[in-house]
Amino acid sequence: MFRRPMRVVIGATVTALAAMMTPASAHVTVGVNTLAVTKLVYRVPVEPAPATPADLAAHHTQKLVVDYPAGFKVTKCYKTTDFTCSFDVDTVTFTRLSTSTTYETVDFFTAAVRTPGIGGTYRTPALQVYSDGVEVNWKDANTTDPHPAPQIRVNGPDRAPKVALGVFKPLSELGAGNPCPQEVINEAIAMGIDPAVHCGHFGFEPPAGSPPAPPPPGNELNIRGTAKLVRSGHHTTVEVRVTGLMPGQVYSAHLHEGTCGNPTSPHYKNDPAGPDGPPNELWPSSDKNDPTFGLLANSTGVAKGFGRVDWVARPTARAIWIHQPEDPAAPPGSHVHARIACADLV
Repeated sequence: MFRRPMRVVIGATVTALAAMMTPASAHVTVGVNTLAVTKLVYRVPVEPAPATPADLAAHHTQKLVVDYPAGFKVTKCYKTTDFTCSFDVDTVTFTRLSTSTTYETVDFFTAAVRTPGIGGTYRTPALQVYSDGVEVNWKDANTTDPHPAPQIRVNGPDRAPKVALGVFKPLSELGAGNPCPQEVINEAIAMGIDPAVHCGHFGFEPPAGSPPAPPPPGNELNIRGTAKLVRSGHHTTVEVRVTGLMPGQVYSAHLHEGTCGNPTSPHYKNDPAGPDGPPNELWPSSDKNDPTFGLLANSTGVAKGFGRVDWVARPTARAIWIHQPEDPAAPPGSHVHARIACADLV
């Protein structure tokens, strides 16, 4: 069946995917408060526009996958007559039902997300998959680009969630194919490392004009696990459980400023001008009596850690990084990455 949508959408271009809050739509949604749970509606067109019902039956939207940056938290997705949906913390997927025989020139998909506690404009890249196998990545940075990523502008004062949860990922998954941040490129240059290699190590696209990044090394640890940060009264506590470590090794872990999308971020300090290390910093430790001990991996590569400080972390405390053990035998100038995994706190 060939239907043209009757819904009136204000401000959406015909040829672009857009995120919006009813009743208006645009590439940038404005007025969303920090830490607010908001329904976002994605307007997904079929391109090129079909000329006949047969064209639409042969080339229509089959799936949409939307990725959210660190700080967002998907709380719900909404099924439609033709699509089912599933989600985790930072991704929502809409998939056409096998029984669906109704095709639209424009589909609408809705997800409820909690916005970050820090204001700014955030891109939410989306992958559109057509029934004939064609894939379109809506991830361009600018609205004038061919396939701009939907953008969400978050306004209001910075706010910190009382309870923030995170999932550890290895380095090669952190960048998620996004453009490499300039800070990471600058770090590579300062270290004398090819920026394409350095960016690729964190899962980012190589800088413009660079050769493709080499594949991740085969010896990367598949580090997974969970993190929990709780702000309560005059205290902040953190708990982690990590798998995939080398048995018997001790790894350092720290609460960091910024997100996992910024591998150059510094340790979080309660007093930014104060000393390094606990109690001015928060380090999860396997020894509750020694906050500097680190994470000790047991015989199966699992480590648990806990930390507690007598201050409340600001909203900028957004990630926990795990670092590899120090290697005194590493040759000078070798490409040794102290960071091996990260969990965004949302």
